[in-house]
Amino acid sequence: MMRGAWVVAASVLVGGITCAPAVPRADTPPNESTAARAGDERPVRHEQAADEDDALWDPVSPEGQRAMGMYFPGNYFRRHDAQDVIDLAGWTRTNAAVIDLKDGSGRVTYETDIEILQDSVVNYLGDAAGLIRTLKEAGIYTIARVTCFADPKLPERHPERAILHFRRNEPWVSWGTGGTWLDPYNRDNHAMIEALAREAEELGFDEVQLDYVRFPVDEGVQYARYPGEDDTTRPDLLIELLRRIDRAIHIPLSVDVFGLAAYREGDPSGLGQDLEAWVDYVEIYSPMLYINAMRTWQVGRPDRARYLVESGVMRLRERLGPRPIIRPYLQAFARGAGHEGFNPRFIARQIFGAGRGGSDGFLMWHPGARYSMFRRAMQGPARRFTPFELDEELVESRGGDE
Repeated sequence: MMRGAWVVAASVLVGGITCAPAVPRADTPPNESTAARAGDERPVRHEQAADEDDALWDPVSPEGQRAMGMYFPGNYFRRHDAQDVIDLAGWTRTNAAVIDLKDGSGRVTYETDIEILQDSVVNYLGDAAGLIRTLKEAGIYTIARVTCFADPKLPERHPERAILHFRRNEPWVSWGTGGTWLDPYNRDNHAMIEALAREAEELGFDEVQLDYVRFPVDEGVQYARYPGEDDTTRPDLLIELLRRIDRAIHIPLSVDVFGLAAYREGDPSGLGQDLEAWVDYVEIYSPMLYINAMRTWQVGRPDRARYLVESGVMRLRERLGPRPIIRPYLQAFARGAGHEGFNPRFIARQIFGAGRGGSDGFLMWHPGARYSMFRRAMQGPARRFTPFELDEELVESRGGDE
């Protein structure tokens, strides 16, 4: 049942709230030999997709709709294997794993066939298909995370793909992320992201999750130039990308978005993220609702982290309606936890807020995949809050074609 949303009343940088950074988290086409190559004449997968404006819906399994899980960076698998993920899922009573395929450092964590990314490969996953197969056999819902436009590696090697400094004609560096960015207007970059999504499906992942599918908005953008810029609006450009990817793959598509975006209709901050307009192509939304990143939000209020999650999910649900799956990222790291401290209760209250707000599941974020506090929460105060109760008719309707 929908409850009234909390009102956000603060003022500063983006949309009225100070957003602190969360914990860190030549046009060579992809290799022509791979089925994931850009420009591949692969048949359109939906009959109705002959009209590019038609909505597409990829069925989401009940496990995917109820997914509760954790993020695992690629380098986690230098010292750990599938069994470690399975064991941790068992201890935390969760069923999902988010695994980097292309991370925020620009590293590609598996052996890709995409030619332009060959120098970005750091094969942390080893036998990626075998890893995913083992996880799925153990009942783990697998999500491939693909970082889109924030990339501190590729623009240095291929400045023709990059956002450039408007005077120096070299890759522009964001004041927010501290790294370079790919030009969202460059359709070759769209083709590369599509190719990554196709390879994720071929590896056996259950879902593709896009991160940094946005424009940079820090104060340094006053010095940025977009070489590929045309008359397309930012929201329309990102819809074009999402449509392209959704037509290319047969598995659900999810997006990570600023927690603040849950509260803001349209695209007032220039991110390009018009979330209501994405519902035709995106099945799952993951707002990053970290109190660390919203430090001015209702300062002094007890249980702030819980209410931030609850009101953020509730507001997003009111805007998007019942069909899209909302699966927020919750804070599993200590930084910015506030006077209430980083402890099992801090995590449990976020989970409680997610359920109260109308979330379908949740994902925990720790940049180093250190989840001992989350484990303690799930074995203690959070036990009674999960799994979330979902409407079975809605679950069934989401599992079929539109």
